[in-house]
Amino acid sequence: MATAILSGNAMILKYKTGTNDKGDDTFGSQRFSNVRLDLTDDDLYTVGKALEGLMSSDIVYIRKKQDYLVEDI
Repeated sequence: MATAILSGNAMILKYKTGTNDKGDDTFGSQRFSNVRLDLTDDDLYTVGKALEGLMSSDIVYIRKKQDYLVEDI
């Protein structure tokens, strides 16, 4: 039987950087890898919002990306 084992967490912050010549919003993102595997969603959100306070732009979203290893046990 195969099982998935959490092997990595990352947090991705997407933020607005401005507008282009057509007036459309432009966005940037920052990825933070090697986030602790036991970090709760609430903790991740709290860290993301704290980082927003250090940025000159508002965060559009905070994404949690998880990687899994699938093994046969």
